[in-house]
Amino acid sequence: MDRLGAMNLYCHIVESGQLSLAADQLNLSKGAVSKQLAKLEAHLGGRLLNRTTRRLNPTEAGIAFYERAKLILESVEEAECVVSGLTIEPRGTLKINAPMSFGIRYMGKLLAKYQQKYPNVMIDISLNDRQIDLVEEGYDLALRIATLKDSSLIARRLAPCHIVLCASPDYLQQYGEPKTPSDLKNHQCIRYTYSDSVKYWTLENAKGEKQQIAINSPLASNNGTLMCDAMINGMGVASLPTFIVGDAIRKGEAKIILDDWRPKMEDISLLYPSSKHLSAKVRAFVDMAVEHFKPVEGEANDWNYQIIR
Repeated sequence: MDRLGAMNLYCHIVESGQLSLAADQLNLSKGAVSKQLAKLEAHLGGRLLNRTTRRLNPTEAGIAFYERAKLILESVEEAECVVSGLTIEPRGTLKINAPMSFGIRYMGKLLAKYQQKYPNVMIDISLNDRQIDLVEEGYDLALRIATLKDSSLIARRLAPCHIVLCASPDYLQQYGEPKTPSDLKNHQCIRYTYSDSVKYWTLENAKGEKQQIAINSPLASNNGTLMCDAMINGMGVASLPTFIVGDAIRKGEAKIILDDWRPKMEDISLLYPSSKHLSAKVRAFVDMAVEHFKPVEGEANDWNYQIIR
């Protein structure tokens, strides 16, 4: 069996949804396409497609096979371009994962710029705040806002992420403003639920001194935008990135507290699997993202500034 040919045929079927359309695209008869599909399923020992009267829909195994087959076909095409000396044009599907709040605010402009420059790339972006496994879940790239642990992934830093403690003026008027980190023990603190460790806040001053404070939480959430809205409405003190809370601070809806004690600054980074031969679509996106988010010369860059534009 011509495995690459069978993968190419199967990808055309999945993308068109019909045998007849795939046959037209490949200049084959519908019968020939159906026969090759049957041979592929027999070779793999499982059904790839569920057949209805109007459309062919991939099974769970069929989706997994399609995603991997596309990667293989793209890699073969790039390898041929390298040998022939041709410029490798980014193409295929670029699968990205990013945090919800950051993605909604700041990814749209970058994605539009990328797609305009590389129209042969289809972008598939998922927004959620859970920690995904890039390799296991088939992502090309993931944007992370965290102190990254050692791993087999490559990280490209895009920008700093400054984090501040803040509360609404109404909350501070009712409960008083904390003057020291230990005062937080007597306040309601809105908690971000990425791990058990966030039941404690670790704060640091300019001298490098640290304090770890146990917090009481009326609300725990995995989404910063919701936390910011709850904080603005007087629910408690929140630890939030300035790219989320910056507008509220400027409008007077939120106030930075404990100015001399700050949560640890994090990095905004792009992660992708380690590879000596990075695909053209991933390399182009990483380069464009680094350029897109780099600091503007002369722009304010103090710790409580909304860095990401």
